[in-house]
Amino acid sequence: MLTKDMLHLITIEEGAFIDPSCTVIDPHRLTLRKGAFVGPEGLIDAGGGVEIGEAVRISYRCTIISLTHHITRSVWRRGVDGDRLRPVLIERGCWVGANVTIYPGVIVREGCVINAGSVVAKSTEAHGLYCPPYAVRIKDLEFE
Repeated sequence: MLTKDMLHLITIEEGAFIDPSCTVIDPHRLTLRKGAFVGPEGLIDAGGGVEIGEAVRISYRCTIISLTHHITRSVWRRGVDGDRLRPVLIERGCWVGANVTIYPGVIVREGCVINAGSVVAKSTEAHGLYCPPYAVRIKDLEFE
């Protein structure tokens, strides 16, 4: 849950909003561009950097993850060399439905709609409709 102490660490441009019920890890690495909106109960792990573009709408209970780690052959299956930072970018004018998960390193290109329940494991192409389970492009969307 966001506190007032955490909110000042996030770069929030004019008209942008993040619901205080969201959990943000490393808030100083999160940027909300003009008019962006992040709905309730989400989780944003911004350790690797997360930018939410202008006029983006993110619905409730979405998860955005921006770091991972190497998988090794050790008993622990986690590399000893630490985390791999993989920034996430959601470009302007996107709409992300409820309960979407966006993996490290993904770029959601301009004007995309990601339907509720999708897992976005790869970057998208602009102006597309992506549907679950693994955010597959099913339709081109018109744009001006």
